[in-house]
Amino acid sequence: MNKMNKIFSGSLMIILMAALLFSCKKDISKIGVDVVGENSLDVIIMDTITIRAHSVLIDTLRTDELSSHVVGVMMDPVFGLVNGSVYAQFSLTEAFENNPFGNLPQLDSIMMYVKYAKEEVYGDTAYMQNFTVYELGENMLIDTAYYSFSHLRTKSEILGELSIVPRFDTIDYYEENSDGVMDTLQKTRPLTIRLSDDLGNRLLGDTTLYSSNEKFREEFKGIYLTTLEQHLPSTGGGLVNLTFDDEKETYIEMFYHNDEEDSLSMTFGVNIATAHFSNYNHYDYQHADADFIRQLIDGDTTLGEQRIYMQGLAGVRTMIEFPYLSKIDDYYNYVINEAKLFVYNVDQETRLDPINQLTLSQQVMINEELDYYLVKDAGPTGGMNYFGGNYQHNDERYYFRITQYIQELIEGEAYDNRLRIEMIGGQVNPNRLLGGGWNPADLEGKQLKLQIIYTKIDDDE
Repeated sequence: MNKMNKIFSGSLMIILMAALLFSCKKDISKIGVDVVGENSLDVIIMDTITIRAHSVLIDTLRTDELSSHVVGVMMDPVFGLVNGSVYAQFSLTEAFENNPFGNLPQLDSIMMYVKYAKEEVYGDTAYMQNFTVYELGENMLIDTAYYSFSHLRTKSEILGELSIVPRFDTIDYYEENSDGVMDTLQKTRPLTIRLSDDLGNRLLGDTTLYSSNEKFREEFKGIYLTTLEQHLPSTGGGLVNLTFDDEKETYIEMFYHNDEEDSLSMTFGVNIATAHFSNYNHYDYQHADADFIRQLIDGDTTLGEQRIYMQGLAGVRTMIEFPYLSKIDDYYNYVINEAKLFVYNVDQETRLDPINQLTLSQQVMINEELDYYLVKDAGPTGGMNYFGGNYQHNDERYYFRITQYIQELIEGEAYDNRLRIEMIGGQVNPNRLLGGGWNPADLEGKQLKLQIIYTKIDDDE
C-alpha cells in the first residue's frame, strides 16, 4: 500500500469512528470551535441549528387540464371549510353535415357520466354528497390559463342535481373486440347525473349545431359542477376526484327515438381539445381554528414556533429559514457529509390521511428573475429517492437530504437561507398536514430539526 492510500485509509477510519462515537450540540455560527480529539480530520454531528418557520397561503395555482379534479365539500377541524368545483367543456364525437337524428326525433333523457379518478373518498366515506350542475353562460378556451380562483359565468337555471354516497361498485359494459364480437367488461360505476330535458330538447331541435364543434359550443358551452351553500357541512364532509380527460368514460349521452327507431342516442365527449379546470374555495379560512387564523390570516409568524401547516387544493405552504446559518470565512475547512431536515406530523385528532409527499425549493436568480426551484439535492445528481420527502408512516415524519444546499450556504453560493416546503400534486390532492413547529412546547422530539454531519479539516497541521 503506497503512502497516499495509507493516508486515505487512515482518514476514512477516523471519519467513520467519529461519526459513530461523537456528537456535539452548538450553533452553526461556531462551527468547528470544539472539534473532537487531536486529529486533523474530525466528524461532528450537530442537531441544534436554529430554525424559524411559518406557514403562508398559496395565492396562485393553475388548475386547467389536470389529470383529475377534486369535487365535494369538507369541514376540516383545523383548516376549516373547502369546496371543490369543476368547469368542463364537451365536444362532438362526430360531425354531421345533415340531420343526424332522423324524422320526428323525440327526447327520452339526457345523462352526464363522469369517471372517478380515484376509488376513494378523502374524509367521511359515509357522507352524502350533494352535487349541482349549471350550464355555462360564457366560452371556455383550451389555450387559456385558468386558476384555482377562476370563475366563469353560468346560467341561472339548474341543469342537474345528484345526492349520493360514493360506493365505487362495478357495472358491466360492452365493447366490440378486434374480431367484431361484443365482450362483456367491467368498470367502476361513474358519477351519473340526469340533466335537464330543456337542454336535450334544445340540442335535439337544432340540427345545424352538428357541423362543427364551434357551432355546437355556440349552443352548449359546457358545465359547472359544484356544491351549493345550503349543502355545506358544519362538520365532516368528503371529497372525491373526477376525471375529464377520458372520452370513453366521461361524456354526456342524449337518448331519443324517432318515427323509425325506438332507441337511439348521441354522445358528447371530452378529449385533449376540451377545456376543464378546478375551482377551490376555502372561504378565506374563516372556519379554521383560532391558531391557524392568527398565524396565516392575522400574520403572527411567531406561532410557527408551535405549529406549521400544509394543505393541497391551493391551500397552504410553509417557509423555513436558518437565520444564523450563512457563509463562514474559512468554509474550505468544512465538508458537509450529510444534512437532513426533519418534519413531523403531529395531528392526533383526525383520521385524515397526511400528505403523501412534500417537496422543498429554494430561491434562485435566473436571468435577473428571482423564483423558487427545487433544491439541487433533488436533481439528477441526488435523485428523489436520495432526497426524500415521502411520508414515513412508522415514524410519522418526513425528511429531506439537503447536503448540497447547506454546503452552498456556508460557501456563500446560495441566494439566501430560506426554503419553501409544500405538497407535491396540490392541484389534485386534498390532503393536509399539521406539523410540529420549530420549538413546540407540548411536542418534545417532534419539532422541525436540521441535523448536520460535517468534517472539520484542520489545515494547521
